[in-house]
Amino acid sequence: MNLSEQHRDRTDIPNADWESHMRRLRPILDLLKEKDRTLGEWYLKGETAQEALQHRAYDGKAPAKTAIEALSKEYGRKNKDDPKTVGIWNGIRSDQIGASLSLEIDGGEIFPKSLEISLNEKNERRGSRLGDYRSVAEVLSEVVRTYDSFYVTYGPFFYYTNKVFDDRPGVSWMLYLPHVLTSSEVPEARALIPVTRDGKQQGTIIVSVTDEVFDVNNRTHVKAANDIEIRLADQDLLPRYIDL
Repeated sequence: MNLSEQHRDRTDIPNADWESHMRRLRPILDLLKEKDRTLGEWYLKGETAQEALQHRAYDGKAPAKTAIEALSKEYGRKNKDDPKTVGIWNGIRSDQIGASLSLEIDGGEIFPKSLEISLNEKNERRGSRLGDYRSVAEVLSEVVRTYDSFYVTYGPFFYYTNKVFDDRPGVSWMLYLPHVLTSSEVPEARALIPVTRDGKQQGTIIVSVTDEVFDVNNRTHVKAANDIEIRLADQDLLPRYIDL
C-alpha cells in the first residue's frame, strides 16, 4: 500500500532545517507504530543495506544527531534552497513488512512538496497493516493536520494504472480532499470521513470500499474508485496536478 500527498511547506522553516522536518514528522511515525509494531524503528536510507542501517533516524522521540549530520553532509555541496529529500526505512528487507518514507523539502515555492509512504503488503487481500478503513483514515487525518495537504491518496501502488485521469490524483482505497463533502455530492462513496482541526472541518476522506481491503485486481473495487473520480471531476472537485 502507498500513501501519497502534496502540500505547500511552511514559510517559517529555514532551508536545510533537517531537525524541524524530522520533529514534525514524528507524530505520524508514532501513529504508524500504534497500527503496526514493525513500524517502530526508522533508519536513513543508503546505497547499500549495510549503509542504510548505519544511522537511526531518531534517538527516542528526538531526531538523532548522527542522522542530522549525515543529511547535512549529503547535501552540503548543494545550495540551501535546492530541493532535498529525507528518506527513511524501517530496516526490514521483506515483501511483507518492509516500509519506507520519502519527504521532499525546500526548493522554493514554485512547486508543491510531497510525502510518500510505502508499506509492503504481500498478503494485503487478507488484511491491512494499518487496520480497517477507519484505522487507515486516522493516519491520513494525521498527515493532513501536519502538512495541510492539497490531497492524500491511499491504496495499492499499481492502482495508478487504473485511475481515470492521468493528470489528477486517483481515489484508490481512499482520497482526502480539502472540501466539506456530503453523500449527495459523492453518492458513490461508501464512507465520507470528516477531517477537523480546532473543532472545524477542513476536508473529507472519501472511501471507495469499506467491507474489505481495496484490491486492485478486483474489478468491482476499481470501478467504485473510478466512479468516484468521475463524479468529483464533473463537479470540479478533483484537482489537476498542474494547478496545485
